[in-house]
Amino acid sequence: MTDPSPHPAHLDERDPAKADVRDIREEADRELEHYQAQGRKDLVLLIPEDRWDEFVQLTGGQASGDETTYREVTFKKAAVTAVIAQDGF
Repeated sequence: MTDPSPHPAHLDERDPAKADVRDIREEADRELEHYQAQGRKDLVLLIPEDRWDEFVQLTGGQASGDETTYREVTFKKAAVTAVIAQDGF
């Protein structure tokens, strides 16, 4: 008998390198460390809108509108699907 359940016809959109990420704060930490290792200055990272409240709560930050500071870096709430640098958007 064949399996009647549908199988995805598309690739998983999540980055396999982030498969073990526990939460949005850890994802942001990894992105932040990646960009800092490249010597990036004046970095602004974008956080997915649907994960914004979780991020602010986990980091203990105080949001000012759609922005917060975490680890001396500005994070902005944005219509993105993953944590990314603003200039790469």
